[in-house]
Amino acid sequence: MDRKKITRELDLYIKQNYRSEGFKLKDFFDAIGDGRTFATGTPSTGGAKWALSFLLDKMELTFAEKLLELIEEKGRKPAEVYTKAGISRFSFSKIKTDKDYHPTKETALALAVALHLDLDETSDLIKRAGFTLSHSSESDLIVEFFIEREVYNIDEINYQLDYRGHKTLTNWRKSKDEQ
Repeated sequence: MDRKKITRELDLYIKQNYRSEGFKLKDFFDAIGDGRTFATGTPSTGGAKWALSFLLDKMELTFAEKLLELIEEKGRKPAEVYTKAGISRFSFSKIKTDKDYHPTKETALALAVALHLDLDETSDLIKRAGFTLSHSSESDLIVEFFIEREVYNIDEINYQLDYRGHKTLTNWRKSKDEQ
């Protein structure tokens, strides 16, 4: 793999896709006033119970449940996935045994890369941990760049993240010839 060529392509990709954060929802509510209350000033409890019941019926799998489902769907062994992701057995065990555990965004992305997930699958998985990929984040664009090109090499992704001054996906260490 030609690292200089990938670096140039990644630079161009970031220039084409990077967006500043832009308008925030808080700014919208500040501009229009607090339109989040009911016309009567008090919400109906019957409607709230129905809405809660409806939402609970539509609950999705948690991050841990979806991760284990994907590992099985892809025909992979858990040890193979967490090793390739650069995650310890202890950390993976924590994810696996506590369905409400939310890993860091970097850990969630490392697992997505280790599973060779496409962009939609990656977005779905990390959403379950409370994260999203954003074009206002250079580090997100770097990971997206590699996933779009189906380059599922954690070391190369970590190199590019570190090279640009971002947090790596895993506890990656530069080899002596890269320092």
